[in-house]
Amino acid sequence: MGRVIKTAIGLLLGLSLILGIISCDSAKLTSGFEPLPAVAPLPMPQIPEWIEQISPIGIAEPLSQIRIRFKDPLIPVERLGSPNQREILQKFEIIPPIPGQFRFLTPRMVGFQADQALPLATRVQVTLKAGLTDLNNHSLEQDLAWTFNTAPIQLTNLPATQRNPEAEPQPIALEPKLEFTSNTQLDLASVNEHLTMTPKGQTQSVKLDVALKEQEDVSSEYRQPAQEFNPSLRPWIYTITPKQPLTKATDYKLAFAPGVRPARGNIATETPFVSQVKTFDPLTYQETTFYGQPEAGGAYGRFVKGAARLEFNNGLLASSAMENITVEPAPKEAPKLVQAYDGNRFVNLNPWALEPETTYTVTLGANLTDQFGQTLGEPITFKYETGDLAGDIWAPSDLHIFPSTLKRNSESLQLNISTVNLPQPEYKAAYRIVQPTDLVYKDSAYPSGKSNDLLPKPTQWERFRVAGKKNKTTNIAVSLRKRLGGPTGMLAYGVQAKTNRYQDGNGNEKWWEPTFYGMVQLT
Repeated sequence: MGRVIKTAIGLLLGLSLILGIISCDSAKLTSGFEPLPAVAPLPMPQIPEWIEQISPIGIAEPLSQIRIRFKDPLIPVERLGSPNQREILQKFEIIPPIPGQFRFLTPRMVGFQADQALPLATRVQVTLKAGLTDLNNHSLEQDLAWTFNTAPIQLTNLPATQRNPEAEPQPIALEPKLEFTSNTQLDLASVNEHLTMTPKGQTQSVKLDVALKEQEDVSSEYRQPAQEFNPSLRPWIYTITPKQPLTKATDYKLAFAPGVRPARGNIATETPFVSQVKTFDPLTYQETTFYGQPEAGGAYGRFVKGAARLEFNNGLLASSAMENITVEPAPKEAPKLVQAYDGNRFVNLNPWALEPETTYTVTLGANLTDQFGQTLGEPITFKYETGDLAGDIWAPSDLHIFPSTLKRNSESLQLNISTVNLPQPEYKAAYRIVQPTDLVYKDSAYPSGKSNDLLPKPTQWERFRVAGKKNKTTNIAVSLRKRLGGPTGMLAYGVQAKTNRYQDGNGNEKWWEPTFYGMVQLT
């Protein structure tokens, strides 16, 4: 009976020892590194006069070197690098035991040569031990110690439905793989212990799994030497995966409580890191807005009221939008009416595919699908009126060359100017025959503000009346041979018109006046 009891006690002691080893090594197993022992902060010590400087102090960079500079030498210069200096270097100590060694940089300076950059989120204690003496017999009567820290853990790029008020909301899927970034490697067991994801209005959190994101460029085979020496240069990206599907249309609070530990350092986080995420809502059409109205720079929305933009609450599949968004009457065959991109919740109706002063019936098909696989469910129809075309003018720019033998008809070679809905039925233009000597100084009709410009200032240009119908393009043909006064030659020209009013940054109302400069040669 006594032998059985002794055997049982032995088994219990062995099991306790195994459990203790597993507990002590849990951080090492999850991070791959032996955790550094904690170091208590020390107040700045009183430095004796014979010690000129200790560094670093406060917050140190990973590449900061620990150095102690003395007023007088500790060893003769001839002993630098000799085995005799080891006894003196034993008076210098660093805690925690970071790989590296103290060595004399000069007879008056001792530095710590680290095998790797200082890990972030680490407090280091440097001690000069009692009995340290220089060649002038200055000596420490007691230990001199100080501490410094490297930068604390910073968690950035946290998952968020809306990173700032101006950003587009980005709902998440029900089985997402979220990501965040750390400035240093983290102890995964500690992250899993301190990270919670809680539905709004509830106390029960979702169980999560956190892992270091696998990246091809992180493998040791391809890692940069600088990253090997200083791991803080690496992108430490982590994934967060819920262990169960999330609930649709639900807000979640993602929170890292204080206490997240680094894999290599010894200072845990002291403040929380919090963000908000939301799962996607059922797909809905929200409203139609307009963009590209006439302003400084013209009206790229073509119509006075602008081009139509359909807004949805979730990003769509582009192919589904093109198949399920239609208008009646039918738009032009080209260009394509629907402008959509995968994952974007905005769909533009190309204004160049539509006619002015026309009321269209827009239909959103029931099978319109969003990026989460949801459909609209039921078709939606609404009216959209394009309205009038915005005022505009166009003329070719830059240099164009044509053979004079292309056609003998003097009207066939011409400068084409197009206008539509100009608020003032006129445009301005200037023409000048370019002589070979002019090209010595200028090779373009664009003004430079100098006296050798080919054309006068626009305020001096001739005005030409335009007789056009509302919402119809008026094409104006300028005969090149008539302007040249012969079958060959080079002509410089400028065309300008007022198309719309706009307000500048100071609130002053101004005219937008598109101006075109060009040159054409008949040879």
